[in-house]
Amino acid sequence: MPPTIIATGLQFPEGPVWNRDGSVYVTEIRGGQIRKIAPDGTTSVFARPGGGPNGAALGLDGALYVTNNGGFNWHNSMPIGPALDYETGRIERIDNNGTVQRLYTNCDGVPLSAPNDLVFDAAGNFYFTDPIHRNPNLRETPGSVTKRSGKVYYASPDGKYIRRVATDVQHPNGIGLTPDGKTLIVAQTFAGNLLAFPIRAPGEVGEARVFGTLPTGYFPDSLCLDEAGYVLVAGILGGGTIVFDPNGKHVETIASEDRVVTNVAFGGPNYSTLYITESGLGRLVTNEWSRRGLVLEPDRKG
Repeated sequence: MPPTIIATGLQFPEGPVWNRDGSVYVTEIRGGQIRKIAPDGTTSVFARPGGGPNGAALGLDGALYVTNNGGFNWHNSMPIGPALDYETGRIERIDNNGTVQRLYTNCDGVPLSAPNDLVFDAAGNFYFTDPIHRNPNLRETPGSVTKRSGKVYYASPDGKYIRRVATDVQHPNGIGLTPDGKTLIVAQTFAGNLLAFPIRAPGEVGEARVFGTLPTGYFPDSLCLDEAGYVLVAGILGGGTIVFDPNGKHVETIASEDRVVTNVAFGGPNYSTLYITESGLGRLVTNEWSRRGLVLEPDRKG
């Protein structure tokens, strides 16, 4: 079944978040803003945080939490490195009026690089990924900035607590939790696979294992899980959404008209609608899924 086009003309959209009123928030990385798409498809600017708003999720308080990569330079509609006016990567909270508050710009004095995506846990805190942005202002020793320099963090939504959870991840990107809350799934874009970290305690993980590997030509971007534990991951450059069963076996590919598929998230009245960002075409589209998406605790109260 072909996708339903919800909105067009978006500036490298990412981070779709469905609201119970039927509207959808979408980050626009190239536009440096958050756009709100009404059920009838009309759009309006909700907030202008600047930089490169990337992933987004609702918190327990109903506010929108955003991973901001600090902004990119662009070539032929594709990001090619940090923007000339790059300041810092950061985590931001945006209230219902669109007011932007910076929560985190560093961890233990080390600046965040380019926060990419986030997921809340049942406690109302969140994990987020931070791939390296290769910017000379970062406090990295010479030669240490490599494709394995990405990190995963755990933070509280009040801006008071942040800790480093994992290091040496190959461009960590999409991130999600399994239905039982015991495993953290992280996409490694450069490696073309997904990692599974056992969660020992909130914000503490064990040694990772490879959960699943994408087909040749596909690289994992953002991801989501359904209530049965299937993992759906945006396959950037391959042009589709890759589906893994709970054991990490590739079982399906949902084709897209755009090669630059960057994010997939659940929403809709039955929470079984896939909202997919086709960033190359600047579109938000939907497809129906056979099961409900995994409803995370903050979403129940948001």
